[in-house]
Amino acid sequence: MAILTHVSRSRRRVLHTLKGIAELPSWGYDILVIFDDQDTYYRYASNHYPDEGEFALSSGMYLSNGCGHFIMVKDELLAIEPTIVHELTHACLSHLPIPAWLNEGLAVNTEHRFYPKANGSHRGGHDAMRQHRRHQAFWGAPEIQQFWSGDSFTRTDEGNELSYDLASILTTRFAADWARLTAFANAAHLEDGGAQAAQDHLGVSLGRVVCALLEIEYADAFEPDPNSWLAEPQRGAF
Repeated sequence: MAILTHVSRSRRRVLHTLKGIAELPSWGYDILVIFDDQDTYYRYASNHYPDEGEFALSSGMYLSNGCGHFIMVKDELLAIEPTIVHELTHACLSHLPIPAWLNEGLAVNTEHRFYPKANGSHRGGHDAMRQHRRHQAFWGAPEIQQFWSGDSFTRTDEGNELSYDLASILTTRFAADWARLTAFANAAHLEDGGAQAAQDHLGVSLGRVVCALLEIEYADAFEPDPNSWLAEPQRGAF
């Protein structure tokens, strides 16, 4: 009962926080499946992944195929509350064909807003400088194309963590003007990584923004280039 109460309260908070972007799922219900252990969780989740390949670990996910629902592993309520908020955010964004980086950026930032201490979102000083250097060392042209297509979020190396962090940073930057972010989020499409909507509603080039954040010289190769993507772009909610 405590979990259901938390889900209902958190859903209202997500809708308020992402007003103009988030909507209730069309079926009107929140379905939460909690597994007793990691093995059972991953065995169930594997039905929603390709038969081959390596995939990043997770503590919970929102599965949008069919009747969308959340899955996670049983734990104390305090431990799973942030995950519930993260996945609820994905559910409330499922009506939008947004790219994975925007989907995950909004979910991460909403989770951090509700649970800043649990997520360590107040990183600063030397930690922030170290993280910045990690981003600079990791993101090249091939990697940033994986980011725009969504593939980098399923990497099994540090690219997984850095993808979520970069998505959070980008979304935070754009959220400084909420009206523009709302227009952008409602127009962004995963097919071009949100590039055209960024030009139309934010007045920016995504590649230039990333290069500025990384403090590197701008190059066209950092712009979303769907022709170079090796697979169909992903929606996120991994």
